[in-house]
Amino acid sequence: MRIRVSMLIAVLLFMVPELHSQVNPGPVMPNQAPAYRSGDPLENMSTDISRITRAVESLSRSWAEFTRTFSTNQGLQLSERAQKLLLALEVLNRIEVSLANMQKLKLDLIERQSKFRLQLATVTDDLQPQSIDRFVALRGTTDAEALRDIRRTALEKERRELMTVLSQIERELTATEMDIRRTEAQIRALRTQVFGEIERQLADI
Repeated sequence: MRIRVSMLIAVLLFMVPELHSQVNPGPVMPNQAPAYRSGDPLENMSTDISRITRAVESLSRSWAEFTRTFSTNQGLQLSERAQKLLLALEVLNRIEVSLANMQKLKLDLIERQSKFRLQLATVTDDLQPQSIDRFVALRGTTDAEALRDIRRTALEKERRELMTVLSQIERELTATEMDIRRTEAQIRALRTQVFGEIERQLADI
């Protein structure tokens, strides 16, 4: 028995809102406590990404259950049109999972960037002549000039290493942001095509 596209869509409509409701929660009702939002944008971004990831994983489980239920092993057969629509939705799901992973990577890179920038600022401050003088004074050495040179050389080496790491992180961050923008554009285009097809099929019900 072949399943009409309209029947397939009717089932999908019970699945798609699950992702939408988790990623884009509705307005807070008068008696409902608002969701906690930190003053730290990085913490908020991490919370949002975790919510999106959970929603996408939930949708993935729904797709798996759907394909098990509506399979030829159960004596049912999807029409070619329904198979194409289901494939497009699966592709959309996979791209959204990839986007969530890239957003996680971006957050990790931003955190690493902040960490190494702070370390670089500390080393740059320690390289100031007055900072080196304080360091030498606390050691109470008789060969102050040699200790200054050793301290300066060590700090300059550490500074170069930190700048190298920061440059690499910034390149990775730039590439990741470009990938995110490209993936977001792909998702928008695919959503327009898929949900446009769903609307056309719903009109035939």
